[in-house]
Amino acid sequence: MTTPQRHNSERSVKVRHGRPAEMGAARVAGTSQAPVRPTRVEKKQSEGGSESVTKRASRVANLPKIAVVAPYVDTIELSSTRRFHPALIRALKANSGSAFPKMHKDQNNPKLIWRYTLIVNQPSRFCIALLQLYTEVDCNFSLYRLHLAFDVIRTHDGWTYEGVTEVLKNLLHLRYRKHTDSIYEYEGTTYSISVARRKSRPYRNLCFYNSKPSNITGEDNCIHVEIRMERKRTVQAAGILAPSDILSIKPKEVFEKFAVVKDHRRALEEITLRGVALTSRAYPDECPSVLERRLRALNKRIGLHWISIYARHYPDSFDRLEKWDCLDVEEELNWASVDIACASEVRELRSLLPTHAYPPAKRHAAAVRERL
Repeated sequence: MTTPQRHNSERSVKVRHGRPAEMGAARVAGTSQAPVRPTRVEKKQSEGGSESVTKRASRVANLPKIAVVAPYVDTIELSSTRRFHPALIRALKANSGSAFPKMHKDQNNPKLIWRYTLIVNQPSRFCIALLQLYTEVDCNFSLYRLHLAFDVIRTHDGWTYEGVTEVLKNLLHLRYRKHTDSIYEYEGTTYSISVARRKSRPYRNLCFYNSKPSNITGEDNCIHVEIRMERKRTVQAAGILAPSDILSIKPKEVFEKFAVVKDHRRALEEITLRGVALTSRAYPDECPSVLERRLRALNKRIGLHWISIYARHYPDSFDRLEKWDCLDVEEELNWASVDIACASEVRELRSLLPTHAYPPAKRHAAAVRERL
């Protein structure tokens, strides 16, 4: 009679330290017990052992490309302590998808205005030049938010629209994302970090949807991915210190800096099948097909089909997964709006420039000290 007690104690320990797919086996069977996890030797045999760095690098190089994406600037937001000039607003509206200013008032004193913000969607090249010109008018004018978008304009041979959608929606992971963050879905849009009930805005975020037309090609239901730099520190970390720096953005480097694609579907399938086998062994009276269906439904409810949720529950397995460079990112930025010359507004803005520029500070050569 001592053997069942020993097995029950071991199972209680496994429930405390088990993974979702294995802990879900107890829920599938309708009890509070969980099957015994495989040993370290079994894990090593299932994973196939280690491999050399050369083989791993060659396998990564042979991974297929799935699509070509066109990068463009979707949204920029700027801030100042002064009210924006009406000529600037008129010129920005003509050279962008939309532009509108906002005032941030004090909650207790509505007459007190703390900041003025300007939101510009789909700017053009001339719009960026206007913003750079306005930095000479307003010394407190700063860029603090930038959304860089990537639209799929062509899929490679052997890949379908549904396959590319699955890869970019489920296998795209935001770097430096905390495991405590949750994924949020709203009206067909998937956000890598939920901003609800947060004290402050996250530094970065990842957005995906395929239910709207493209701002570049006009294609309906375009696959759209956005890298959102939500704070000034993140924008500066990407090398963007002034509006003119947007023109020199290297999209592929920005994408690799903030996002990574890893395919965990095979590893998740192995974990699921191992959990089904262990559950069937622990509860032989249950039908294996029913247990498998319930376990897969539990993994779906947990969200293990998302690579970010998989990284939370299986961090070691996530680190062992190879990076998948699956997108051909165009080297140059695309622009969703055309350049429209606003001669009168530009003349009005140039009239606001300081008449006398401050001379550069003189740098004196360091005095040479001689030992007496």
